[in-house]
Amino acid sequence: MILPVNIPYRPAYRLLLLLLPGVLLWSALVHAQDETPVAMPARAAVVDPCPPVSEAGEKGSEKEESGEFQPGDHGCETTSSERLSRENRQEISEEVLENTQNALTLKRLLLGRSYTFFGKVEPEYAAYFDGILKDEDGFEIRRFSVGMVGVLTDTLSYKGEIDLTDGFNNISDLYLRWDSSRFGSLTIGNQKVAQNLSAMTGVLSLLFMERPLPVTTFSLARRLAIGQDLYFRKFGVHAVIFTKDPNNNAGKRGVAIRVIANPVRSDSGIAHVGFSFVREEMDRAARYRTRPESHVTDIRLVDTGLYDDIEYQNILGVEVAGARGALSGRIEAFASRWEREGSVENDFYGAYIEIGHFLTGQNFRYRDGKFVRPRIEKGSRAWEVGIRASWVDLNDQDIRGGIQKNLGLALNFYPRRNFRAMFNVIYYDAERDHGDEEGWIAQTRIQFNW
Repeated sequence: MILPVNIPYRPAYRLLLLLLPGVLLWSALVHAQDETPVAMPARAAVVDPCPPVSEAGEKGSEKEESGEFQPGDHGCETTSSERLSRENRQEISEEVLENTQNALTLKRLLLGRSYTFFGKVEPEYAAYFDGILKDEDGFEIRRFSVGMVGVLTDTLSYKGEIDLTDGFNNISDLYLRWDSSRFGSLTIGNQKVAQNLSAMTGVLSLLFMERPLPVTTFSLARRLAIGQDLYFRKFGVHAVIFTKDPNNNAGKRGVAIRVIANPVRSDSGIAHVGFSFVREEMDRAARYRTRPESHVTDIRLVDTGLYDDIEYQNILGVEVAGARGALSGRIEAFASRWEREGSVENDFYGAYIEIGHFLTGQNFRYRDGKFVRPRIEKGSRAWEVGIRASWVDLNDQDIRGGIQKNLGLALNFYPRRNFRAMFNVIYYDAERDHGDEEGWIAQTRIQFNW
C-alpha cells in the first residue's frame, strides 16, 4: 500500500525525515530528566500479595515448588482476562511474531484461556536522492497483519495470521504445531521454509528495516509444508518438506534443511555457526531480483529477468554470528545454482556483514537458533545502532542480472516494549549492462505490535 508524495512537497518530507532521529533523541533525554525518583515514606516494605506470573505462577519456579506461593493465595482473585491483558498479552505477541512459541509457553501465559489475538502494523516513509529512484519518494504500510494463536492440549498449539497490507499474499502463518521434549516440534501448514539466519529472524528483531540484498534475493517465501525442528543447548536442526505457496501458487515441491551449532554459549556471550540448503523442483518461470533494501519503491536495480527453462534451483547459505553483552554481529554468504534444460548451469552469489549495538546496554536473547531482541522493561527505553554492508552478484554466462553493493546505517529507538521507531540511511551502487546506478536512500518506520 504505497502513497506517492507529490513533487512540490518532497523537500519538506525529506527534511522531516532527516530531523526525526534528533527529535526522538531530544524527547527521550527530556523525558529522562523529568523522571525524578519519588521519595517514599519511611516504613516497612510492602510486599505485593499478587506477584506477576513470571515470579509466582510459572511452572517449575522455586516459589511454586516450595509452596511459598500458589495461585489463589493471599486473596489474589484477579480475573484471567485482566491478568492476561496486563502482564502476558505482550509476551505472547512477541513469542508468536518471532515464531518461538510452544504449547507449554502459551498455556502458561494464557492463564486458563485457550486462545488470544495478536497483530502488528508498520507505516513507513522513504526518500530517494539520485538516479532512477529519485521520483520514488512515498509512504506505505509495510505490514499490517492480525492473527489468533491458541492451545488445544499441553503439546498441541495452532497459529493463524492474515496479512491485510494489500490484496495479495493474504495468508501468512497458518499451522498446527506438536511439541515433544524428546523429538522437538512438528509443524504442519503454511510456514517458513528452513533457511538462513536472517530469513528465520522475525521482523521485531531485525536490525534494519529490510533484510540484506542476498537474503531478499535468494530466500523463499512461506510454503505449505511439513517441518520438524529439534534444538538442544548447543545444537539444532530444522528440516522442511514443502510444496506450493497458497497465495500465488508459486513453486512445485522441494526440501530444505538448516543446521546450527554453538561452540560457545554462556552468560558472557554466544557464538553461532550454521548452514542451510534448499533444493526446489521448478514448474514455473524463475528469476532473481531484489529491491535496494527499501520497500517503498518497486524498482529493482538488479534483475535476471524471467527464464522458463529452470528445472531445479539450489540455494546454499553459510552463517557465522555472535553476541557479547550489548554487541552482536553476523556474517552470511550465499551461493545459488540454476539447473536448466540442456545441462546448462548458472551460479549466483551474495554476502553481507552486520553489526549492532544497544547503547543503553540491553543484551540480545538467543532462541531456537536465532537472535531475538531484548525485552524492554516497563519504564525503560532503549537505543540501538547498526552498520551493514551487503553484496549480490546476478551475472553468470548468458544471464546479466547485475551486481549491487550497499552500505547502510541504522538507528532504532524503543520508547516502550511494543513500539519501535527505525531510521536507515543507505548508499547503493549497482553495476548493470544497461547503465550503472548509485545514490542514497533515507527511510523511517514506526513498528507497533500487540
